[in-house]
Amino acid sequence: MIEPTRIGAALLQAVDRHPVPVGSVAVWPLGQSGLLLRFPSARVYVDLYLSNHCEAVLARPFDHRRTTRAPMDPAEIRDADVVICTHDHLDHLDVPTMRTLASASPDAVVVAPQSCRSTLLALDWPAGRIVGTRGDDTVTVGSLTVTAFPVPHDEYDEDPTLAFPYQGYLVTDGHVSVAHVGDSRLDDLLAQTLRRLAPDLVCLPINGRDERRKAMGFAGNMSAAEAKHLARAAGAAHVLPMHYDMFEQNVDPDALATFMAMSASDPGGPAVVRPAVGDGVLVSRG
Repeated sequence: MIEPTRIGAALLQAVDRHPVPVGSVAVWPLGQSGLLLRFPSARVYVDLYLSNHCEAVLARPFDHRRTTRAPMDPAEIRDADVVICTHDHLDHLDVPTMRTLASASPDAVVVAPQSCRSTLLALDWPAGRIVGTRGDDTVTVGSLTVTAFPVPHDEYDEDPTLAFPYQGYLVTDGHVSVAHVGDSRLDDLLAQTLRRLAPDLVCLPINGRDERRKAMGFAGNMSAAEAKHLARAAGAAHVLPMHYDMFEQNVDPDALATFMAMSASDPGGPAVVRPAVGDGVLVSRG
């Protein structure tokens, strides 16, 4: 079990005390693809998985025991301004976490693909606090601008009514920007989109895919090598690898080592941002 460096109240106090000057964002990994982004004027939680829900509801042959302990209880999150879910898979739209957050952070707005709307309504999110995106739109939430874009996981799976069920999001306060692609494999359209959006930090899955996992029904993600290539192609100054520390069954065990080795051998590429769960790091523009 990977133990966070801080948990609960100690973690939230560290977030509160971390100075975030204009032009910067503090980034706190929370396990799997979960992040807390603290901008000077707002706090954004992305793809939180803070329960054991996957283990509880997914039967054999799936083994979804956590390998990273949850760093906080969702009931402790009372300060969320924006909550983002990139798609409706259980480790990205976590049912117990999202149900709790609806009341724990009563001022929060959730941004998610339109295909997630009915699920969020069933989890007690008021309709007026749900912003459904189609994957080709930009919305304003408080002091932040959020741009949605489609991602392939394994495919884009566009629906004529609900548009794209798998989306990435660029979040900016006008001074610094973060792109989180959720779950995605690499393709040329995604590379072009990220280059156009020009994020200061891009967050990419690195757990990869293979025939064994495909046969079990796991949708594919980019490999460590593909993520490294995409970060370089996107022109981002910083990259955060994710989606490698939660479920042993759905990860290349060498993913992180491969990503770090490739990054070390490319000194002109994006700087790797990889704080431990429970630690934060400041990312500045450019």
